[in-house]
Amino acid sequence: MSLIVMKFGGTSVGSAERIRQAATIARQHAQRGDDVVVVVSALSKVTDLILSVLNSARLGQGKEMEEGLQQLRTRHEQVLSELCHGENQKSVAAEVEITLQRLEEFCSALLLLGSATPQVMDMVLPLGEQMSAHLFVACLTELGAKGAFLDSARVVATDDKFGDATPDMEATRRQCHDVIHPLLQQGQIPVIMGYSGATQTGQVTTLGRGGSDYSGTILGAAMDANEVWIWTDVDGVLTADPRVCPDAVTLPEITFAEAIELSYYGAKVIHRKAIWPAMERGIPVWIKNSFQPEVPGTRIVQSLPPSNRPVKAVTAVTQAALITLTTRRDVYFAEIFGRLFLRLGHERVDVLFSTQSSSEDSLGLVLREPDADRVVHAIQRLFRTELKHEVLNPITVHRDIAVIAVLGSDMKGTCGILGRLFSVVARNNVSVIAVAQGASELNICFAVTASRVDDVVRAVHQEFLSPGSAN
Repeated sequence: MSLIVMKFGGTSVGSAERIRQAATIARQHAQRGDDVVVVVSALSKVTDLILSVLNSARLGQGKEMEEGLQQLRTRHEQVLSELCHGENQKSVAAEVEITLQRLEEFCSALLLLGSATPQVMDMVLPLGEQMSAHLFVACLTELGAKGAFLDSARVVATDDKFGDATPDMEATRRQCHDVIHPLLQQGQIPVIMGYSGATQTGQVTTLGRGGSDYSGTILGAAMDANEVWIWTDVDGVLTADPRVCPDAVTLPEITFAEAIELSYYGAKVIHRKAIWPAMERGIPVWIKNSFQPEVPGTRIVQSLPPSNRPVKAVTAVTQAALITLTTRRDVYFAEIFGRLFLRLGHERVDVLFSTQSSSEDSLGLVLREPDADRVVHAIQRLFRTELKHEVLNPITVHRDIAVIAVLGSDMKGTCGILGRLFSVVARNNVSVIAVAQGASELNICFAVTASRVDDVVRAVHQEFLSPGSAN
């Protein structure tokens, strides 16, 4: 008997039909003798709609707030009416209505107050997952399975960093043993709200971006699951974005390290922080397509035997910027740059990669475009005196660039990869703005003009990953 934690994303529970398909998958594996724990996201687009409603309330836009609340009510009532009938429908309708009323009461208070603390926001944002979980349990009941709704606050223990909480794995392990294991022993399928948890004092917290996937791997690690399955709307991890490279194929297996790098550089299959709990416990994670459950998907594991294809994938961050700082020659610039990276850490800024030129006493930071202005302002505040006295030269910002990452753990020690890569770029008449190779040799990153990014990605994919390439 295996213990499988299945996390279903928003598109996998986006309609009555999708919820029925997801519940059928969970029921089938439970019938085969596996212990199945389900983690659900909110219905697709619901969290965005809740945020929109809250924003309308904060801005005093009562009419828009009411319209958004009505959209939420209509959406969930429609799904419920298509999903189940009779007493089952009535009991779930009552739960959904209680949740919607709670949201409405909060919005009315926010309309008057005009602002809310992160702590209060965390009480409201997971309400989409709460409704989704109740709908999923109702569907399991309709299918003849025994589902059990479980509030994540009872099992996922976190610190009190509201909006981006970190799990307390020991406390979560204890709570899973006390709450989830008895349900499994009774032959039930626990259905847990993704994205949220609670502090030891019971205050609701959210896990930030990628929070629902994170919930799945946190619970998988806490329960020592055999596997974690992330159900989404793609066949797995692909060698490239299929919208850019139509010949992209699904990778059957990748390592945790490769998955983290792919996530960091633009692949949207699983958030990188969600990989850590499973990685630390050595629990395989599958990326599967709930629309085509018969497709094997991609298995993410600790390590893999050497491959004759050292390049696994090519991905891109399409909106990036290069910020360059240059010091006077007589300044010990390592101290200045040390202060800078400390500030970037406090600001929680992701640096895609950096380049340094000792001869020019300069540092280039390649960042995501949305972070550029914030970083420039942070630098201007941090080095106000140095800029005023020209110890630092004026900051330069190069916008409209894109970062391409070529990844694969078997690139390490393989000769000729860099030469082939930049020959391909040169043949396409593209100039490389900046370049870096990770110390682990797991990836090669380089920046090009944003308008040429798709051309370069296609050319690199053709060179290393197309069926006829000599990777």
